[in-house]
Amino acid sequence: MKQSEINHLCREAADCLQKHKWVLPPQPEWSATDFGLGDYKKTGLVEVLLANEPEYCEKIMYAREGMVTPAHTHYAKKEDIICRQGRLQITLWAKNPGENKAEGAVDVKINRHMETRQSGVPFELAAGSRITLTSGIWHEFVPVGGPCVIGEVSTFCNEETDNIFADPKIDIFQAPQADEPAALPV
Repeated sequence: MKQSEINHLCREAADCLQKHKWVLPPQPEWSATDFGLGDYKKTGLVEVLLANEPEYCEKIMYAREGMVTPAHTHYAKKEDIICRQGRLQITLWAKNPGENKAEGAVDVKINRHMETRQSGVPFELAAGSRITLTSGIWHEFVPVGGPCVIGEVSTFCNEETDNIFADPKIDIFQAPQADEPAALPV
């Protein structure tokens, strides 16, 4: 991903957060990714890390309509994904969708109540709704009907060791192409 694309996407996210009155703490950690797939308009996400302590983590994220956060799970992390603004389409799987047919069901907590969802069948979360994901639940999300502000509250987030993506080509640690200086929002 080019640094100019990261800068643009982060400014776009900052504008959206400001428009919806999300006040960030001083000097938040911004990051934007195309997941190493080369097309952030299809597969991408902006994350603002608000806290990452041994006991908990908090992020606020931004994605344009149609920007997919691809299928993944975590070895250890438990997280609530909260649709803060817009509509968020979620797809869950009981097993790695890159290696298995979508079959069976997933028991998951939505808005603090247990529900059963079919593997591979998308559903939407409206603004204010949340889903609690435990390790081993494969999930993918994408905003529908416009951009989305997405919250995450979780156990400690270790991006280097805890993310497992269904697509083995995904690389969230690629260095940006330095076509301009980094100019992340404050």
